[in-house]
Amino acid sequence: MTNEEKINQLLDSNGGYVTRKQIDAFAIPSIALTRFVKKHGLRQIARGFYALEDWIVDHYLVFQYTYPRYIYSFNSAVYLHGLGDILPSYLEVTGPLNYRPFSKRRRDVITHTDTVSGSYSLGIVEIKTSLGNWVRAYDREKTICDLISHKDKVEFETYAKALVLYSKSKDRNINRLMDYAKALGIEKKVRDQMEVMLNGD
Repeated sequence: MTNEEKINQLLDSNGGYVTRKQIDAFAIPSIALTRFVKKHGLRQIARGFYALEDWIVDHYLVFQYTYPRYIYSFNSAVYLHGLGDILPSYLEVTGPLNYRPFSKRRRDVITHTDTVSGSYSLGIVEIKTSLGNWVRAYDREKTICDLISHKDKVEFETYAKALVLYSKSKDRNINRLMDYAKALGIEKKVRDQMEVMLNGD
Protein backbone atom coordinates (compact mmCIF):
# COMPACT_ATOMS: atom_id res chain seq x y z
CA MET A 1 0.00 0.00 0.00
CA THR A 2 1.38 3.41 -0.98
CA ASN A 3 1.60 6.33 1.44
CA GLU A 4 -1.19 8.08 -0.47
CA GLU A 5 -3.41 5.02 -0.11
CA LYS A 6 -2.66 4.90 3.62
CA ILE A 7 -3.65 8.54 4.04
CA ASN A 8 -6.83 7.99 2.05
CA GLN A 9 -7.63 5.02 4.27
CA LEU A 10 -7.19 7.19 7.38
CA LEU A 11 -9.42 9.88 5.92
CA ASP A 12 -12.10 7.31 5.16
CA SER A 13 -11.99 5.69 8.60
CA ASN A 14 -12.07 9.09 10.35
CA GLY A 15 -14.91 10.46 8.25
CA GLY A 16 -12.87 13.15 6.52
CA TYR A 17 -9.94 14.19 8.71
CA VAL A 18 -6.43 13.02 9.48
CA THR A 19 -3.94 14.01 12.17
CA ARG A 20 -0.18 14.21 12.31
CA LYS A 21 -0.20 11.75 15.22
CA GLN A 22 -1.94 9.19 13.02
CA ILE A 23 0.50 9.83 10.20
CA ASP A 24 3.42 9.19 12.57
CA ALA A 25 1.75 6.06 13.97
CA PHE A 26 1.51 4.64 10.44
CA ALA A 27 5.17 5.54 9.77
CA ILE A 28 4.21 7.77 6.85
CA PRO A 29 6.95 10.31 6.02
CA SER A 30 6.13 13.97 6.65
CA ILE A 31 6.87 14.83 3.03
CA ALA A 32 4.15 12.39 1.94
CA LEU A 33 1.59 14.22 4.07
CA THR A 34 2.78 17.60 2.75
CA ARG A 35 2.40 16.43 -0.85
CA PHE A 36 -1.00 14.90 -0.15
CA VAL A 37 -2.27 18.12 1.46
CA LYS A 38 -1.22 20.19 -1.54
CA LYS A 39 -2.43 17.69 -4.13
CA HIS A 40 -5.86 17.12 -2.62
CA GLY A 41 -6.45 20.56 -1.09
CA LEU A 42 -6.83 19.48 2.52
CA ARG A 43 -7.59 22.26 5.00
CA GLN A 44 -5.38 22.70 8.03
CA ILE A 45 -7.94 23.03 10.82
CA ALA A 46 -5.34 23.23 13.60
CA ARG A 47 -1.69 22.41 14.02
CA GLY A 48 -1.27 18.80 12.91
CA PHE A 49 -4.97 18.44 12.03
CA TYR A 50 -6.08 18.30 8.39
CA ALA A 51 -9.49 17.73 6.80
CA LEU A 52 -11.26 17.49 3.48
CA GLU A 53 -12.87 20.67 2.19
CA ASP A 54 -16.39 19.46 2.96
CA TRP A 55 -15.58 18.17 6.48
CA ILE A 56 -17.82 19.82 9.07
CA VAL A 57 -15.53 21.20 11.77
CA ASP A 58 -16.13 19.49 15.12
CA HIS A 59 -14.84 22.01 17.64
CA TYR A 60 -15.04 19.49 20.47
CA LEU A 61 -12.74 17.10 18.61
CA VAL A 62 -10.29 19.71 17.31
CA PHE A 63 -9.90 21.48 20.65
CA GLN A 64 -9.21 18.27 22.53
CA TYR A 65 -6.73 17.14 19.90
CA THR A 66 -4.89 20.41 20.32
CA TYR A 67 -5.04 20.35 24.13
CA PRO A 68 -5.25 16.62 24.96
CA ARG A 69 -5.10 16.89 28.74
CA TYR A 70 -8.31 18.88 28.94
CA ILE A 71 -11.43 16.82 29.72
CA TYR A 72 -14.92 18.09 28.88
CA SER A 73 -16.74 18.99 32.08
CA PHE A 74 -19.61 21.04 33.53
CA ASN A 75 -21.78 22.54 30.74
CA SER A 76 -19.94 20.71 27.96
CA ALA A 77 -20.31 17.37 29.76
CA VAL A 78 -23.97 18.14 30.51
CA TYR A 79 -24.58 18.68 26.79
CA LEU A 80 -22.58 15.65 25.63
CA HIS A 81 -24.46 13.37 28.03
CA GLY A 82 -27.87 14.73 27.06
CA LEU A 83 -28.49 16.17 30.53
CA GLY A 84 -29.47 19.46 28.94
CA ASP A 85 -30.83 20.51 25.56
CA ILE A 86 -28.97 23.76 25.01
CA LEU A 87 -25.72 23.74 23.01
CA PRO A 88 -23.31 25.96 24.97
CA SER A 89 -21.74 28.82 23.04
CA TYR A 90 -18.37 27.88 24.56
CA LEU A 91 -16.38 24.80 25.49
CA GLU A 92 -15.93 23.99 29.17
CA VAL A 93 -13.04 21.81 30.26
CA THR A 94 -11.05 20.71 33.29
CA GLY A 95 -7.30 20.21 33.32
CA PRO A 96 -4.84 18.90 35.89
CA LEU A 97 -3.00 21.17 38.29
CA ASN A 98 -0.50 23.49 36.53
CA TYR A 99 -1.76 22.63 33.04
CA ARG A 100 -1.88 25.95 31.21
CA PRO A 101 -1.32 25.32 27.50
CA PHE A 102 -2.36 28.81 26.38
CA SER A 103 -1.37 32.00 28.15
CA LYS A 104 -4.17 34.35 27.10
CA ARG A 105 -7.74 33.86 28.23
CA ARG A 106 -10.07 32.67 25.45
CA ARG A 107 -13.66 33.84 25.12
CA ASP A 108 -14.78 30.54 23.60
CA VAL A 109 -13.38 28.33 26.37
CA ILE A 110 -13.97 28.14 30.12
CA THR A 111 -11.19 26.26 31.87
CA HIS A 112 -11.10 24.73 35.32
CA THR A 113 -8.09 23.41 37.20
CA ASP A 114 -8.46 20.29 39.29
CA THR A 115 -6.99 20.99 42.71
CA VAL A 116 -8.18 17.84 44.50
CA SER A 117 -5.58 15.07 44.48
CA GLY A 118 -6.66 12.15 42.30
CA SER A 119 -9.95 13.61 41.11
CA TYR A 120 -8.75 14.79 37.68
CA SER A 121 -8.73 11.23 36.34
CA LEU A 122 -11.94 10.25 38.15
CA GLY A 123 -14.77 9.22 35.83
CA ILE A 124 -13.23 9.95 32.42
CA VAL A 125 -15.13 8.27 29.57
CA GLU A 126 -15.19 8.46 25.79
CA ILE A 127 -18.39 9.82 24.30
CA LYS A 128 -19.53 10.78 20.81
CA THR A 129 -20.14 14.39 19.85
CA SER A 130 -23.21 15.38 17.86
CA LEU A 131 -21.04 15.00 14.74
CA GLY A 132 -20.14 11.42 15.61
CA ASN A 133 -16.55 11.88 16.79
CA TRP A 134 -15.16 10.43 20.01
CA VAL A 135 -13.94 12.80 22.74
CA ARG A 136 -13.16 12.44 26.45
CA ALA A 137 -15.54 13.83 29.05
CA TYR A 138 -16.37 13.16 32.66
CA ASP A 139 -19.13 10.60 33.03
CA ARG A 140 -22.59 11.56 34.21
CA GLU A 141 -21.92 10.78 37.87
CA LYS A 142 -18.73 12.88 38.00
CA THR A 143 -20.55 15.67 36.16
CA ILE A 144 -23.40 15.64 38.69
CA CYS A 145 -20.86 15.77 41.52
CA ASP A 146 -19.15 18.75 39.89
CA LEU A 147 -22.46 20.58 39.48
CA ILE A 148 -23.45 20.01 43.10
CA SER A 149 -19.99 20.93 44.38
CA HIS A 150 -20.04 24.22 42.42
CA LYS A 151 -23.77 24.94 42.59
CA ASP A 152 -23.20 28.65 43.24
CA LYS A 153 -21.26 28.99 39.97
CA VAL A 154 -23.67 27.08 37.72
CA GLU A 155 -26.75 28.60 36.07
CA PHE A 156 -29.82 27.46 37.99
CA GLU A 157 -31.68 26.25 34.88
CA THR A 158 -28.71 24.12 33.81
CA TYR A 159 -28.26 22.76 37.32
CA ALA A 160 -31.90 21.92 37.90
CA LYS A 161 -32.50 20.30 34.51
CA ALA A 162 -29.36 18.16 34.71
CA LEU A 163 -30.29 16.83 38.14
CA VAL A 164 -33.89 16.15 37.15
CA LEU A 165 -32.88 14.28 33.98
CA TYR A 166 -30.22 12.31 35.82
CA SER A 167 -32.51 11.36 38.71
CA LYS A 168 -35.17 10.13 36.24
CA SER A 169 -32.69 8.19 34.13
CA LYS A 170 -33.13 4.41 34.21
CA ASP A 171 -29.39 3.79 33.98
CA ARG A 172 -28.32 6.21 36.71
CA ASN A 173 -25.69 4.73 39.01
CA ILE A 174 -26.22 6.04 42.52
CA ASN A 175 -23.54 3.80 44.01
CA ARG A 176 -20.95 5.21 41.63
CA LEU A 177 -22.23 8.72 42.29
CA MET A 178 -21.76 8.29 46.02
CA ASP A 179 -18.32 6.71 45.56
CA TYR A 180 -17.26 9.80 43.61
CA ALA A 181 -18.85 12.09 46.19
CA LYS A 182 -16.90 10.38 48.96
CA ALA A 183 -13.64 10.64 47.01
CA LEU A 184 -14.30 14.34 46.43
CA GLY A 185 -15.25 15.07 50.04
CA ILE A 186 -18.81 16.17 49.20
CA GLU A 187 -20.72 13.07 50.30
CA LYS A 188 -23.26 14.91 52.47
CA LYS A 189 -23.98 17.56 49.82
CA VAL A 190 -24.62 14.94 47.17
CA ARG A 191 -26.67 12.66 49.43
CA ASP A 192 -28.88 15.52 50.61
CA GLN A 193 -29.48 16.77 47.06
CA MET A 194 -30.18 13.34 45.61
CA GLU A 195 -32.59 12.47 48.41
CA VAL A 196 -34.60 15.54 47.46
CA MET A 197 -34.52 14.62 43.76
CA LEU A 198 -35.30 10.92 44.16
CA ASN A 199 -38.07 11.46 46.70
CA GLY A 200 -39.69 13.82 44.26
CA ASP A 201 -40.20 11.06 41.68
